[in-house]
Amino acid sequence: MDPALSVLRSRFGYPAFRPGQRELIDALLHGRDVLGVLPTGGGKSLCYQIPALLLPGPAIVVSPLISLMEDQTAGLARRGIPAACIHSGVPPAEKEGIFRRVRNGGLKLLYVSPERLLTADLLRLVSEVQLSILAVDEAHCISQWGKEFRPAYRKIRLFLDQLPVRPPVAALTASASFEVRSDIRESLGLMHPLTLTAGFDRPNLYFAVKNAPDRLAELRKLLQTYGNSCGLIYAMTRKTCEMLARSLQREGFSVRAYHGGLSAGERQQIQDDWLAGRVRCLAATSAFGMGIDKPDVRYVIHFQLPLNLESYYQEAGRAGRDGRPAECLLLTDGRDFRVHNYFLSNMKEEAVRRDSRLRLREMEFYASGTACLRKTLLAYFGEERPDFCGNCSFCRSRRPDTERSPSRSGLRGTLLPRTDGRTALLSTAGQTDPERQLLLARLRALRLRIAKENGLLPHRIFSDAVLAGMADALPDCYAKLFLVEGAGVVRPLRYGREFLEEIRQWKRTHPE
Repeated sequence: MDPALSVLRSRFGYPAFRPGQRELIDALLHGRDVLGVLPTGGGKSLCYQIPALLLPGPAIVVSPLISLMEDQTAGLARRGIPAACIHSGVPPAEKEGIFRRVRNGGLKLLYVSPERLLTADLLRLVSEVQLSILAVDEAHCISQWGKEFRPAYRKIRLFLDQLPVRPPVAALTASASFEVRSDIRESLGLMHPLTLTAGFDRPNLYFAVKNAPDRLAELRKLLQTYGNSCGLIYAMTRKTCEMLARSLQREGFSVRAYHGGLSAGERQQIQDDWLAGRVRCLAATSAFGMGIDKPDVRYVIHFQLPLNLESYYQEAGRAGRDGRPAECLLLTDGRDFRVHNYFLSNMKEEAVRRDSRLRLREMEFYASGTACLRKTLLAYFGEERPDFCGNCSFCRSRRPDTERSPSRSGLRGTLLPRTDGRTALLSTAGQTDPERQLLLARLRALRLRIAKENGLLPHRIFSDAVLAGMADALPDCYAKLFLVEGAGVVRPLRYGREFLEEIRQWKRTHPE
């Protein structure tokens, strides 16, 4: 077996590479720069993590958020992969210990913020070791944030210039238009990079725009419709997130606010509660979501208009990562554009202000809802699409007879009537089959017990999609469990025995 596939299966538990991963990994292993644009949930991190494990020396990963760095390193630690992160919250003694591990060859991945790259202690460290890779995760931040808010992103090339030996550079993101991709290549000084875009379309996502003069009232209706499903609400400011959480909590909704004004401990606790299902919905700023691995998000609502389509698609793409139907809704009215234009008018650099206004106009066209929303999104990212997708609010309003059922869409889900004449996804397939639902409930209860015993989040055991596959296929041996889509090999061997026994008991009491 080739080394990259062996690492994928033995360390990460996936049976095969997803589209685009193999090409990017092979290019890095052969010393070539890469620029990879893979959809949310497409496994971007593996594209640099696997080469980092196979190549000699440590890799440095530039990451935009402390929460993202900590989530990535914690996930790698659970797999026995030596990784660490350096940020302002790391005590000096711990930082020195991390540096020693890098020098001694005991660390394969070191996550840092762009602001830390040019500090004296890190420059001294990289002068003593040869890096295997420099990876820039969420590379769209170079263009989206670097020009105005985080200039350190525009200085990554200066860091590369000071290395004794330049390593291959990996720039990875889930959302970047042609212009943003060009900006990333130029800013990083990528040398003849393999540029790979693995398709932006997510057929399981339903896109909708709704003009809502009373957005809070509309939001209440939506949450009532979604019931106990897991979701996200994005807002532009901390104040709005807090207002939404307070208002919705008073009406009995399981909602918490998440934003950069909370302490690190508060943010971590809220994130953990949401990941574990103790909180069903977060009202969050854009500070939340990058790198978060939660596959069962059934809806993402934008309470206010984002500044550009890159941000919108990145955030909306956190819905439906398990491949099942999910909804992405944008609530808007004319006030958003006036607020954003006022904000942009205060930008210092004329070129940045002009570029930001062009992107806002693209967002405004999308929010107008006068064309197929999927076509508008994909065209922005350089992909062609027919004028009619059948799965957005514009297309459904033009062809009301094309409401898709699960059998016609090929997606496993139940679409229920809504008061506005559309449909809403509330639960997975087989909702009308009470026997299957009872088995699924037993499998979920078993998963929760095993997760608590092992100190893990439930979806780290098996995802909802894998549990649903078990309820459909009723595997009673490991060979059949391996065939359940998404189960892989490692997790069935590690956790599968009790699930197989649960299913065997079920089959004994339900011989039909």
